[in-house]
Amino acid sequence: LKNERPAYPSSKKKVEWDKLAAEVKKEEKDEKLEGDAALNKLFRDIYQNADEDMRRAMCKSFVESNGTVLSTNWKDIGSKKVEGSPPDGMEMKKWEY
Repeated sequence: LKNERPAYPSSKKKVEWDKLAAEVKKEEKDEKLEGDAALNKLFRDIYQNADEDMRRAMCKSFVESNGTVLSTNWKDIGSKKVEGSPPDGMEMKKWEY
């Protein structure tokens, strides 16, 4: 018999989490998306890199317009109600409870 230590499942190599996280971020950055996924990524990146006023403007304009307007200018959006603007050939309807 060899004079070796037994191999237990907990004896595996340590995972370098920082290196793994950096690799995942690089893959996400280099990923080529199409359609709705690309658009969602664009809005997510804008929101993540925005300051507090820009985030507030984005949320307020999107909610008040029922998803038809997205503004990043708090000076314009903060003092008034945002009206929705439907696409051409569509009409806006109010929801009734």
